[in-house]
Order: sequence, then structure tokens, then C-alpha cells
Amino acid sequence: MFQAKGFTVFILFLVSQICYGQYDGLNGETKKENTETSDNNRKTPSTDSLMDDYEEKPSFSGQLSSYKAIEFMTNGSQYSLFLCFDPQAGVSLNDRLFLGGGVNLGIYNTTGMGGAFGFSRISFNKIFFQAEYRAINTFVPIENKRDWVSSPIFLVGFAYDESMSSWASVGISVNGDFSRSMPFGALVYRFGVRF
Repeated sequence: MFQAKGFTVFILFLVSQICYGQYDGLNGETKKENTETSDNNRKTPSTDSLMDDYEEKPSFSGQLSSYKAIEFMTNGSQYSLFLCFDPQAGVSLNDRLFLGGGVNLGIYNTTGMGGAFGFSRISFNKIFFQAEYRAINTFVPIENKRDWVSSPIFLVGFAYDESMSSWASVGISVNGDFSRSMPFGALVYRFGVRF
């Protein structure tokens, strides 16, 4: 019933897929090549070699660098208090394109506000353009209750150096419900620090 030859061939077939071999020439003899070959006769390693070519062709994830920052916004008025902190994290591609997101933590008069946002930023020297989508839970004056409001926001900013270590930005929010819930209406301005 049990065929030893068939079982042996089956095992050899499976093992041959995970084993590696090295060719040493005929009769197991290796020949040393002449070390004084000219540069024209030297061959570069083929693409199917086991040589690591990371330095020549880095992977996509090797080009990413982590990005951590905090932005804040305040009104500085003596009649109403608005203070907002936005910790954020993401990745930067070649120090020009930044993709990330974060949380919104703030206080407006006596009510707290919180939410989340995602953004993309492209920089040209010290000027950058940013598009983000922000959703916050805050007190909505028209409805006279707490609710979620969201809006796309478009910003233009100035970085104090090319590595975006600190910046200031100004922009507008598009959604009217979101704008009515903010102390400056549709106007948005922020200061940021990268760490």
C-alpha cells in the first residue's frame, strides 16, 4: 500500500523548492579568474543576483519621514476666550509634500470643543498651501445645542525655514455652519511648531 519510491520523489520535489545550490564547475573544480581583467570585460551583477541594491534603488517607505507638530489658535480678546490646540502626526515626502491628521482640542467661552482632522500640505521654499477637512463637536449657536460640524479648509502659510520647523498660516472655511461656530467666522489662522 505504501510506496516508498513515490513518497521519496514527493519529498524531494517539495524540498527542491526551498533548497539552494551552488555550481562549482565541472568535477567540483573551481577556477580563479584572472584579476587583471580590463574594465571593459568586467560585468556588473545581474538583476537576479542576491545582492542587496538598496542604496541604488531605495524603497518607497525609505523615502518617508515621520512628521509630528502642534498648531494653536487664539483670539486674545478680553470679552471672549478662544484657545485651540491641534496635535498632529503624519509623514513627509521629500520635504515638500506632507500628509497627516490629528485631533482638535479647544475651548470657546465656557464650552469645550473636540474633533479630528486630516490634511495635505505642499510647500514651495518657505510658502505652503494646505487643504484639510476638519470635523468638531462644539456648541452650535443657531441650533442652541452641541453638535458635529465639519468643513473643508484651505490655507496659505509661511514657514520660517525650509524644514518647516515653525510656521504661520491663514485661510478660510467653506461650510457656513462651521464658520458660525467659530469666533472669527470663516477666517482661520494658526501658528505651528514641528518637533
